[in-house]
Amino acid sequence: MSVKMSTSSPEAVKKLLENMQADLRSLSMECKKKFPPVKEAAESGIVKIKTIAARNTDILAGKRVMLK
Repeated sequence: MSVKMSTSSPEAVKKLLENMQADLRSLSMECKKKFPPVKEAAESGIVKIKTIAARNTDILAGKRVMLK
């Protein structure tokens, strides 16, 4: 039984962010010695994703945000 989520649902957004962070962590680990610039870029991406998630906690919590 599969669960289908809309692309804008808070659960889908949260899962997307978690998957992106996991992929970037894996990339960072794989590139540690041979490709330091790629490792640094992946780590930078992780920080950016965490920052975006922290700034948008209302959206991730499923609250409606009214723009003025």
